[in-house]
Amino acid sequence: MTSASAPNGTKGTTYYEDDFFMFLSCGARDGLPKSRVRVDFSSEKYGRKVEPSSEPNIARFWEDHKRNNPRLFNGSKFRMQSVDMLERDGDGNNLVTFCIGLTDYRDFMGTNMSRDAAYLMQKGRQSCGDPHAYLSQPVGVGSMIITSDDQVVMMRRSSWVSEGPGQLDRPGGHAEPKEVAKRCGTDEFTNDAVLDELFESVINEIRDEINIPESFLSEPRLLGVNGNHKSGGRPSVEFIVRCSLTAEEVQARYQAGGQPEADESTGLVMFTLQDMLRMDFLQPAVWRDLTPVARANVVMIRQGL
Repeated sequence: MTSASAPNGTKGTTYYEDDFFMFLSCGARDGLPKSRVRVDFSSEKYGRKVEPSSEPNIARFWEDHKRNNPRLFNGSKFRMQSVDMLERDGDGNNLVTFCIGLTDYRDFMGTNMSRDAAYLMQKGRQSCGDPHAYLSQPVGVGSMIITSDDQVVMMRRSSWVSEGPGQLDRPGGHAEPKEVAKRCGTDEFTNDAVLDELFESVINEIRDEINIPESFLSEPRLLGVNGNHKSGGRPSVEFIVRCSLTAEEVQARYQAGGQPEADESTGLVMFTLQDMLRMDFLQPAVWRDLTPVARANVVMIRQGL
């Protein structure tokens, strides 16, 4: 893997576009299994640093957004402090390590998505040597789904969503601390429980957005982590998942409805895997219609070829 320093000091690939960058690309077309991923969780060590002069703005920005979009609600999220690929296991294989804390959606909207984001990044760089120190940096998850007939499943995002309204995207969302709390039976999270949630959450998002049951989906494999410039460098952990259904069968299940998050998209669009991997050359307009995180996912697969 060719790498260079990413904006928060972690290692990332040298591939950049104007609206996304790579914190880390695993350099494997089929991704890495969970057995080669580690989590170091600490709500104390890896939480957002507070910049006192900006805290009142966070509250005001959140209230403004709630008035404009009554669907918004606050909730706890995992925060990515860093990710690297420096350790090796006993067989000499590279291991990916995430350093993860806690944040919430309110702080995300009031830092990463606010008009103060550029100021907070500059302040973080100057005061902490980390442009994201004062940002929420919630951990997003997403996956490219490849059907049994080698079609890539994309969805058209609804107009009301906060990020990428109207664009084509892969299924995705967030790893949820509340799910780890259920699993642990306490707020004292274990590293393994957080790791399990990172991988399981993306399967849950596919089920809840596309209406594909878990029984038709493979174990997720990690492609890497990208940062979205449009949301202050917010990280998204990207996976690849194989589906035993055909593209036609996936469409039928989606159109049958009933999935919990059906209102987050308006339809599915399918592309052959071969075309998707060359979309920036074949159809530049379609490539730009993909969300930054979806384009980053494609680039990660291409880097592993």
